[in-house]
Amino acid sequence: MDTIAISARMEVTPQRVDDYLAAAQEVMTHTRREPGCRHYAFAQDILAPNVIWISEEWDSDEALQQHFATPHINTFLKRVADIELLDMTVRKYSISAIDSITPPPIRG
Repeated sequence: MDTIAISARMEVTPQRVDDYLAAAQEVMTHTRREPGCRHYAFAQDILAPNVIWISEEWDSDEALQQHFATPHINTFLKRVADIELLDMTVRKYSISAIDSITPPPIRG
């Protein structure tokens, strides 16, 4: 069974970034407790503060689909429904193998 990874880029109207992040903080707390959730995080882009990155890792597509049906996802979607998204890109990956990587050494 493949691991599922999600990478999403949300460009939020600048005036509502704090509202979006507040809703994200609440949904993260609940989602991280879900069965099958390996990783779930929102991050603000340091070069474009109104861009929010979402990264997720799930045991299976079934776990991801169950996540979409949870009450806290519904609550999150209601909380952000009136926040204008200027752009959105969401990608889903099926991963058959996961390995660690070591950063290259610092040179000279």
